[in-house]
Amino acid sequence: MNLRKNFLILIIALLITHLLQGILIGTPFIGILIWSLPLMIFCYKAYTNPTARLYQIFGFIILIYFMSSCLIVFGLPNASLLSWLELFEIVALFLVAVYAAREQLNVK
Repeated sequence: MNLRKNFLILIIALLITHLLQGILIGTPFIGILIWSLPLMIFCYKAYTNPTARLYQIFGFIILIYFMSSCLIVFGLPNASLLSWLELFEIVALFLVAVYAAREQLNVK
């Protein structure tokens, strides 16, 4: 199982999901860009030079996105399907990041 490839696929899927959701609810482009910028940076770093430290830091950063997504999914009366999909992608990304960091540490 190639965790690096799974990580990149999930992060791109999360970016696309949030972009679609932002367009549907009318979020300004600058808001979508600010939300997506850290994910794009981690995606680039994971593509060019994946390290255990990168995945560990990402694991902590993704918890902020998890909190935001939980507030939307469980705090609003009628959460959209895209909100639920975003939550599942965030959880999957966290798990992949944790196992990718472990895999990087075991290789050395």
